[in-house]
Amino acid sequence: MARRWIMLLLCGAATLFAAPSHAQEKGNPNAPVLVTADELQFDQELGLVVAKGHVELSQNDQTLLADTVTYNQKTDTVTASGHVSLSQPSGDVAFADFMELHDNFRDGFIRDVRILLSDRSRLAGNTARRVAGIRTEMRRVVYSPCELCAEDPTRPPVWQLKAEQVTDDAELQIVEYRNAVMEIEGVPVFYTPYMSHPDPSVKRASGFLAPIVGSDPSNGFRAGVPYFLVLGPDKDLTFRPEFTTEGGTVLDGQYREAFSNGYLKTDTSLTVGSRSVNPRAPDINASSNDVRGHVFADGILDLTDSWRAGINALATTDQTYLPRYHFPYSSNYLTDHGYAEYFGSSSYGNISAYAFQNLNPDFGIANEPMVLPIATYQTITSPDGLGGRWQFDGNAMNLINRNTLNERRLSVGSGWRLPLNGPLGDKYQFSATVRTDGYDSDLTPQSGFSSNATRVEGRVFPQLALSWRYPWIRPSDTLTALVEPMAGVYAAPIGGNQASIPNEDSQGFEFDESHLFRANRFPGLDRVDGGQRVDYGLHAGLYNPTTGSAQVLIGESYRFQKSADFPFGAGLDHQRSDVVGRLVISPGSYFDLFYRARVDGETFAMRRQEVGVSGGPTNLTGSVSYIATSTIPGLPSVLPASQVSAGLSFQLTPNWSGQVSDTQNLNNGLTSINTAVQITYRDDCLAVTASVRRSAIQFGDLHAGTSFLLTFTFRNLGDIAVEPFGS
Repeated sequence: MARRWIMLLLCGAATLFAAPSHAQEKGNPNAPVLVTADELQFDQELGLVVAKGHVELSQNDQTLLADTVTYNQKTDTVTASGHVSLSQPSGDVAFADFMELHDNFRDGFIRDVRILLSDRSRLAGNTARRVAGIRTEMRRVVYSPCELCAEDPTRPPVWQLKAEQVTDDAELQIVEYRNAVMEIEGVPVFYTPYMSHPDPSVKRASGFLAPIVGSDPSNGFRAGVPYFLVLGPDKDLTFRPEFTTEGGTVLDGQYREAFSNGYLKTDTSLTVGSRSVNPRAPDINASSNDVRGHVFADGILDLTDSWRAGINALATTDQTYLPRYHFPYSSNYLTDHGYAEYFGSSSYGNISAYAFQNLNPDFGIANEPMVLPIATYQTITSPDGLGGRWQFDGNAMNLINRNTLNERRLSVGSGWRLPLNGPLGDKYQFSATVRTDGYDSDLTPQSGFSSNATRVEGRVFPQLALSWRYPWIRPSDTLTALVEPMAGVYAAPIGGNQASIPNEDSQGFEFDESHLFRANRFPGLDRVDGGQRVDYGLHAGLYNPTTGSAQVLIGESYRFQKSADFPFGAGLDHQRSDVVGRLVISPGSYFDLFYRARVDGETFAMRRQEVGVSGGPTNLTGSVSYIATSTIPGLPSVLPASQVSAGLSFQLTPNWSGQVSDTQNLNNGLTSINTAVQITYRDDCLAVTASVRRSAIQFGDLHAGTSFLLTFTFRNLGDIAVEPFGS
C-alpha cells in the first residue's frame, strides 16, 4: 500500500503540476518504505488504517509529510491532511492542505496545492484533479519563477502567469492554458483565451513560436508568426513567413537534420512583391517586383575513416537582399563551396568546387569566376638520415570566368627541407623546391589579347631558401628578455610570370609582416616570386609569468633586381620594400594593445597603419580600433581612407548593464557609419534589453535610418521582441 501510495503521489502531485523545466525522476518501485508516526490505528471492521502525528513516509529519496494519513482498504482510497508536503529527488516540493486518491490511484483530488520547483519557481492552484491516471487539471493557477520580496512577501512578483485552468495530458504530452493573463508588477499586460506548450518531458514539439512585429526604414511595418515542425527525432523545419508594407512577403524556412555520420542545415527564403533598385543604375529601371531570395547550406558527411564530404554555401539574387531583410553574412562577397577531403597519416587531399558573388555595388554580382573543380594533394615523408623531410604537392584546377577566359591548370611540386642548429645556438632551415605549372587557357580580347585564342603555356620554377635566426635570451625569475635577429636568403630564376599565363588567384596582395621570411609571397599559384632577395628583421620580447608580455617584430625585404611582378603600391614594387612591423603589448588581464604599420622604405611615408586597444576591469571594458591608408604616388585613383571604431561595455549595478559601439569614417571629418546603444536590466526572472541602432549605409533599396528594438526575456518562457517604427 505504501509503495503504491508514494508512486501515486509522484504522478498525482509532481507530474500533475508540471511547470517549465520540470523533470520527473523514477526510483525502484520495489524499494522498502519507511513509515513513522506518533500514533498508528487499525480498524479491521471498517478496513481503515490511520497514521497520526508527524507522519512521514519515505521511499527512493521521496518523502511525504502530513499530520494525518488514512487508507481505506474497502474503497482503495488514501487521504492525507494537515501540512501535507511531498519532496522528490529532483528537488521539487509540493505542499497541500488536503489530498485524496482513489480508484486504484488513477483519480485524485488535492486542495490548496503549492509547489516549489527545483529551480526556485513557484506554482499554486486552488484545486487539482487527476483523471484516469493520465490527465491532470488545475483551477485558478498562478506560476512565477521570481523570488518574492524579502521586505514584503505579499507584494506581487516581478511577473507571474495566471490561468483559470491548466490541463496536463500525459498521453498527448501537452500542457494547455485557458484564460491566461500575464502580470508584471501585479499589472495585467497580456491576455490570451488559449495557449499551449509541450509537456516539460518533451524536448521538441511542433507549434507556433513567438511572433515577429516591428519595422525598419527599408521594409516599413513587418509582422509574422514562425512555425516549428518536428519531422522526426533527427530532423525539423522552421517556417518563418513575414509580411511587410514596403518589402513584400518573405517566405523563409530553416531545415535541420542530424545523421549518424554528419549533419545538414539549410536556410532558404523567397520574397514576392519586393521593390528593388539597381545600385549601379538607380535611375534606370529603378523599381521592379521581381522574385528575390537567398539559399544557405551547411553540412558535413563522414564517408569513411579517411574521407568526408561537405558543403558551405550562401547565394542571393541581388546585392541588397541580405542586408535589407536582415539575413546574416560576414563579408563583402559570398562563396558557395562544395568539397571532399582525405586525411591520411602524413597526407591531405581536397577536391572542391567554388562559385562567388560580389556584394560590392560598384561591381556586378554575377561576373565572378567559378572553379569547377580544384583538387589539391600534399604528402610529407618521415625524416631521412640527415633529418630532412621531402614534401610533394599537386594541384589541378578548372576555372570558368563567365566573360573573359576559361583556365585549366596543372601544378606539381616537390621540396626538401632541412632544419639545422648552428654552433652559437642559432637556428637554420634550408629548403630546395621545384614546381612545374601547365596552363591551357581560352582567352578573349577582354582579358588583354588582340583576338580570341587558345594558349598552352608552362613553366618550371626552382627555388632555394636559407633562413636564419639567433635568439638571445636573458631569463630571470621576474622578467625574461628575448632579442632575435632574423634573416632569409631566397634565390630563383628571374621572371616566370609571362603575360600569356593568366592570373586569377594572385591578384589581391598587400605586403605586411606576415609575408616576411616566406619563400613565395603571392597568395596563389598563378604567380611565382622569382629573382633573388634577402629578408631581414628583428623580433624582441619581454615576458613575465604574472604580468604578461610585450613583443615587437620589424623587418623589410631587399630585391637584387629592379623589376618586380608585384602590383604597384603593394609595398614590394621597389628594390627595397616597405618597412613592416607589428607591436603587441599584453601587460596583464586588464589591457591589450596591438599596432601594425607599413612605411615606405625610401621616403618613410606612412602607407598603412592599424591600432587597437582593449581592456578594463570586469564591470567596465572598452576597445578602440583605428585603421588608415594613404595615397600611393602614381596611383591617383587610390584615395586615402581612415576609420575608427570604439566600443564600451559596462555593469552599473548587479541588475543594470549596457554596451555602446560606434564606427566613424574620418575621410571627410567625422561621419558616422554605424552607431548602437544597448541597455539591459536583468534579475532572477526577467531581462529587458533596449537597443537603438543607426546605420548610414545606403545603396539601392537599402535605406539608412534608425531602428529601435525592445526585448523581454521571461525566465522559463522565452523571448518576446517588440521593434517599433524606425526613422
